[in-house]
Amino acid sequence: VGHSHSAQSPRMTFWQENYAFIKEVYDTRYTKMVEWMDNIEMAIQKVCASKVYTSAEFKREKDNFQSLCKNLERAETKRWLTETLETLMKVERAQDEQKEESRKLKLIMERHKTLIPRIKETLVKTECYWKCYSYGDDLIPIFEFIDELRNRSIKEIHSANNEQTEEHIEKQDRALNSLENKKKMVLDFIAKGEKLMQDQNCPRFLEGHVQKLREAWDDTNQKAQVRKKALTDNLNAWEVFEDKKIECHKHIDAADAEFEQIKKIFDLSAGPTDYLMRVKTATNFRRVIEEVYEIVDNANSTLQQMLPEDRKSGMNDEVKELTARISILNKTDERLTFIDDFNKRLNVFDQAVSELEVWLAEGRKRLDAIKNPLDGISPEDRVTKSMEVQEDISKKADFCSKQETEQAEIFPKPGEKMTADAKKFIERLKTVRNELNNLDTEVKEECAKFSEDVKYWAEFQTGVKAFDPWLKQAEKRVLEGLKTPASLVEACEILGDSKNFQDECENKIKVLEEATVSSKKMTAHSNADNKVTMYETRWSAVHDTTKEWVARMTTLVECWNKLDGNVGELSSWVAQKDSTAPEGS
Repeated sequence: VGHSHSAQSPRMTFWQENYAFIKEVYDTRYTKMVEWMDNIEMAIQKVCASKVYTSAEFKREKDNFQSLCKNLERAETKRWLTETLETLMKVERAQDEQKEESRKLKLIMERHKTLIPRIKETLVKTECYWKCYSYGDDLIPIFEFIDELRNRSIKEIHSANNEQTEEHIEKQDRALNSLENKKKMVLDFIAKGEKLMQDQNCPRFLEGHVQKLREAWDDTNQKAQVRKKALTDNLNAWEVFEDKKIECHKHIDAADAEFEQIKKIFDLSAGPTDYLMRVKTATNFRRVIEEVYEIVDNANSTLQQMLPEDRKSGMNDEVKELTARISILNKTDERLTFIDDFNKRLNVFDQAVSELEVWLAEGRKRLDAIKNPLDGISPEDRVTKSMEVQEDISKKADFCSKQETEQAEIFPKPGEKMTADAKKFIERLKTVRNELNNLDTEVKEECAKFSEDVKYWAEFQTGVKAFDPWLKQAEKRVLEGLKTPASLVEACEILGDSKNFQDECENKIKVLEEATVSSKKMTAHSNADNKVTMYETRWSAVHDTTKEWVARMTTLVECWNKLDGNVGELSSWVAQKDSTAPEGS
């Protein structure tokens, strides 16, 4: 021990003597090393935090981190701590203390070794982050420019005329030019952001910046184009509105004039032809007017978007005036529907009048046939046929009344203008009515006459019924001939019977004569006359026979009286006379 003590160098003696001071320095430098690593870890956490800083905030954290990273290896400090601890440990100390200090130093050396890659990695990230934050700073003026142009394209503007719209278009063109001029710069900046995003260390917020820039740029361009189109449409609308409004009024004027020309035409051929032409014209008017009106209405809708409030109602009123006027289209359609219905009714009316005219001719023939029959017709049949005609006339008169009602509905009223064609229809119906009335009067008169004829015919028939059976019996008696008398007394009886027969014959002719008087009173009595002539002829034959019979019997009786004694000869004479007499005498 003594040897070792005597061998100690002055340096060791210094360490032994100053152990406490050196140990304090060692502890201080050791603590600072630990604090530096603590600070650097804290700085790494702040730099890599998920929080998005302002660029100024991040710059402070970046500068702090980078200043801490100077002399990163800390080689001198690490060497000094190692050597100092080794020397200090040579000074006699408790073995446990030596082990603890060695362990602690080894821990910070390990910690430092582990920290170095993190620090280097964070330095790289910090540079990338700083570029991204700088990119964000550079975005501010670009966004300000974009927002200004966007606001210029969406702010409310007014235009009371085309000159104001042209001024707005000039301003918008300048905005579009500004966008075009900045286009390359903005697109390059977007590309720069996209390139930064390719770095794996790129923070998430950069993608949001780039996306926001892209959307803002696209939105501003789109709104600028929309505003330019709206202004162009507005300018066109000013030009179109006035021109098409005037054009629409002219078309409506023509439609109004056409409406006035749509009238009833009392011609079965010209009416439907005119109607079809008017329908075609109306269809063309509707197509053109609705087309032009829609242009005017759309132009007004476009202008309303930018019109000052005090001008809006005035422009709307101009369109409302057109809206009210185009009601002429519906009025025209209604009028044409009315005309179509009128044409159909006129056609039916014409057919009805024609039907009445045809029937009147037939009715006249029927009455004439009753008045002047070609064959024998009884008064009863005449009355029946007359009444049938009268009944038909009554039906036709009712039918005619319906046509007169229809005429009152579809023809001009009294005092209104009447065309020649309309007058023809009215005159035809008047003629039909007059002829119906005349025919009716005539039939009634004839029917009255024929009714009297029935009475006279009955009187005639009564006479005939009394005369006819007698005549037939008389003719039978004549056929039987004179009975041959067997004696003068019998001859006198036959003479008496013959005189009675003659008297009866002369009395009965009075019955026929009375019947003839009645028949002569009938309107038509040819049939009766023929009958009377036939009866008179037959009666004359009977009467002549009776006269002859009386004459013959008178002569016979006179002769019988003279030749009372010569009965046989007289009888022979009578028989001879009978045989030579004509058959039926």
